[in-house]
Amino acid sequence: MKILILGAGQVGTTLAKYLGLDNDNDISIIDKDESNLLNLQRHLDIKTVCGHASYPNILEEADIKNMDMVIAVTRSDEGNMLACQMAHTLYQVEKKVARVRTAEYLHRKELFSPNAIPIDFVITPEELVTNYIKRMVEEPGAEQVFEFENGLVQLVETRAYKGTPIVGHPIKDLHEHLPKTWVRIVSLYRNSRAIPASGETVIRDGDRVYFMTKKASISKVIKQFRREDRTYKNIIIAGGGRIGLNLAKFLEKDHRIRVIEMNKQRVNEIADELENTLVLLGNASDEELLLEEGIENTDLFLALTDSDEINVIVSILAKRLGAYKTVALVKRNVYEDLAEQSEDVDMVISPDQITVGGILAHIRKGDTMTAYSLRQGKAEAIEIIVHGDKYHSDVVGKTIEQINLPNGVVVGSVVRNNEVIMGSRRLIIKEGDHVLLVLTDVSKIHEVEKLFEGYFD
Repeated sequence: MKILILGAGQVGTTLAKYLGLDNDNDISIIDKDESNLLNLQRHLDIKTVCGHASYPNILEEADIKNMDMVIAVTRSDEGNMLACQMAHTLYQVEKKVARVRTAEYLHRKELFSPNAIPIDFVITPEELVTNYIKRMVEEPGAEQVFEFENGLVQLVETRAYKGTPIVGHPIKDLHEHLPKTWVRIVSLYRNSRAIPASGETVIRDGDRVYFMTKKASISKVIKQFRREDRTYKNIIIAGGGRIGLNLAKFLEKDHRIRVIEMNKQRVNEIADELENTLVLLGNASDEELLLEEGIENTDLFLALTDSDEINVIVSILAKRLGAYKTVALVKRNVYEDLAEQSEDVDMVISPDQITVGGILAHIRKGDTMTAYSLRQGKAEAIEIIVHGDKYHSDVVGKTIEQINLPNGVVVGSVVRNNEVIMGSRRLIIKEGDHVLLVLTDVSKIHEVEKLFEGYFD
């Protein structure tokens, strides 16, 4: 696929790196900052063009006429929308994705249509990150929670600890412990490497386990791998930006929320929008302030400022002062690695990886409904609709065993008429099924696409 990325900031760079790993993708990128492009050129084999991404002559220099897809992620919402309009009107580009952050635009859904601004998919990173954190807060003990089929099925990552029911036992024993619970382990990571998750595979201390289950069963399944985590009641949010504000709005009804923000004007703005949240003017790295606010009784400390450095530092400080769990929002790899190496940062959230996952479903071939990037882009979880009638795929009417999936690809479950069916070797795939797969090796994606996309007779 020929893809043109507009904007070489954090999101654009992450997209270029991720999509560039696929040899079938031909990536070009436009940015007005030449230093951003030079940095990309040193690491990736992609075409770069320096200039304004909404200028027709610059777009033509990047060969927009021959592009299959345009992804506009510059800092300007207006520039992104205009670029997509031109990609459609002047160059007939088939797929157009744009990042739009301004609430005044997002509230007017009628703006984004073929008859207005022809954007096929509007991406709002702050909304994606907020929803990601919401799911994590709702499920203590889960490292990550991904939703499929409007929440009907959940993919959960957790860590296994010794002294719990399943550690030291084979995976098949999980069903003996939870005989009435629908659950399937779809992948397993040990020392950062994927290992086969068969029924005979023994779970070890420290393993990272990915399992699929229904929402109501998540906490019950997690208890098999780790001691029960206490619920998050007292939460401190460092940073009153869009993510911090939206998260506080969602959580304040059922949690005791305090937001720490350095900007006085912003403190007044968010205080007016929140009903049951204490908004504090101050620096989250102020030890005295944290102690005054009872950091030692805080169940969850969320560092969500715009600064990677501050998020890592205040998370470490909060943990050492007694916070039960700390989470840091980190964009750059160097700080992400630093945070993950620190025992004082319990969880690192990468907004760029979450954003990439939001775009993936629109890049994959076939009728891909949902896609998530896992393990820093090395793995992927996808939901594909199986078609019949005029479409003839290699999967309809066959058992999962007969489909002969590539190594490292697992069918976690199938949703059929809103009923969740656990993936098994004897399960027959039918027309209209929504098949949920996990790939521990993302390079196998094209083999999966060929199996499921079918062809038109």
